[in-house]
Amino acid sequence: MMRQGRLWTAGLLASLVMAGTGCKQGENGGSEAPGVRRTKAAASAEKPPPPGAPGAGKGTLLAAGRVTDLRVTPDGRFATYIANGQKPRMDGIPPQMVLGDLYVVPVTGGEPRKLGEGVTNVPGGQLTAPGSKHVLFLTGYSPTTQSGVLNVVALDDAKAEPTALGTAVSYMLPSPDGMKLAYVDGGKLKLGALPSGPFTDVAAEVSTAQFTPDGKTLLFKRRLSAAGGLAAVSVEKPDAAPLKISDQVGDYEVSPDGQRVAFQVRSESVPGLYDLYLAELPDLKAKRLAVASGVFGFSPDSKWLARTENGKPNVPGDLHLGPASGGAGRKLGVQVEKLAFSPDSQAVGFLEKYDSTANAGLMSVAALPDGATKQVGGRVPNFVWGADGRHVAFLSRILKPAYSVDLMLYTLGEEKAAKVQQGVFGYGFTPGNSQVVFRSNCIRNGRSCDFMALDLPKQAEAPKTWLQGIFSYKISEDGKRLLVTYTRMDSDTYDVAVYDVKTQARKTLDEGVQVPVSFGGENDSLAVYAITQGPKAGVYSVPATP
Repeated sequence: MMRQGRLWTAGLLASLVMAGTGCKQGENGGSEAPGVRRTKAAASAEKPPPPGAPGAGKGTLLAAGRVTDLRVTPDGRFATYIANGQKPRMDGIPPQMVLGDLYVVPVTGGEPRKLGEGVTNVPGGQLTAPGSKHVLFLTGYSPTTQSGVLNVVALDDAKAEPTALGTAVSYMLPSPDGMKLAYVDGGKLKLGALPSGPFTDVAAEVSTAQFTPDGKTLLFKRRLSAAGGLAAVSVEKPDAAPLKISDQVGDYEVSPDGQRVAFQVRSESVPGLYDLYLAELPDLKAKRLAVASGVFGFSPDSKWLARTENGKPNVPGDLHLGPASGGAGRKLGVQVEKLAFSPDSQAVGFLEKYDSTANAGLMSVAALPDGATKQVGGRVPNFVWGADGRHVAFLSRILKPAYSVDLMLYTLGEEKAAKVQQGVFGYGFTPGNSQVVFRSNCIRNGRSCDFMALDLPKQAEAPKTWLQGIFSYKISEDGKRLLVTYTRMDSDTYDVAVYDVKTQARKTLDEGVQVPVSFGGENDSLAVYAITQGPKAGVYSVPATP
């Protein structure tokens, strides 16, 4: 049971990450690395820790103490977290970055297990491989070199010791099936089987890598010192010479069926921009498709390739749609900056006549394969498709008679979009597209909002208010329950509650927690969260039922 793609309030992610660190600069002590200058904030006297919420600690205590970077494995069985987190005492690092001891504990209870020391909470410092059998993490992480010692450990064996794989690892990536691992150690790309190899040296001066969706080929980008090239190697034959695709490569994308790769190469005719090329696996012979291309992408069914063409510096190009195999495409829109196919590949949405200063454009939709482009909204900063591809929701900035950011909904085949609600902060669809949900009527700088829902396809009815005063929300995989948080007035913490969509029953689960709060356990049966203030600090789980 996978939890990727679960719905979070759009636009809240950055604030959740910041709040979820659970540590503020200078709150924790620790030794200073030799030769590293203390910042003024770190050298100043520490403030006494806040007392925490009076009613905190109602759930089952999984691990005591202040923690940060709490995560639940994709299968929901384990929680990982960093204890004794300390902000590195040096200048120029992200304010939320910490280093500490990595632990794992079953969400149903059990003995916490220490995995390693000097582990960071920044992206790339730790991850769980697909299948949730192994955790990969960097110990002794150096913010200066952005690298550490790569370790792997089995989750199911509580007595298993971590295995060190590399000493100066800056990048790691498991294959889609969780059976293989690619990592960059001292600039050298290695590829082998999880958990312990053997690992083959593939190439030097490598920055990043990506498996094709079928896991048969590994693509990798080389550093600028190696001409920023893109190359590929067979996963089953990692000792064979890599196949060079091109130099001076920018972004690239592999088709969902793993048969093609589209990539950008620095343009010779338009300085500062990139031309788009296409290559088919396994021979990877490249052909140019477009000059001065910006955004591009394959459809989910791998039949179509959309791309912009003939752009100029600071002016997006025009959107063209053609077969994924290459060839000329038909023009759909002008000056397009953002695009997304519907999940069923029956339509494409995009923002045209895009204004980079306002970060907004005209919301346009075209049905595939040959439908005409229909403009359905103006001053649109973002949009999202429903899972069935029938609806697209987007925000529109209204200027008169008063400024407002309104939620709009367009149904394929209709003449125009319908207004769902005025003044919306964050929106999305529930699993199965039974509702479009959003936060509105916000106060306290968006920290207290009504949570509302519009039933689909019954759009004639007004949206219903499910909850009031929430900060964030997360929907269970079956769409039947929500975990919501409420901002407290007495501290920078939150109360967490569960809401049953069908019965409308609501129950407060705990007080004084930090966001994010995650579903865990079998069938999302538990809420997993951290309390980081007061005597009840620790990792908790509680049944996620009203």
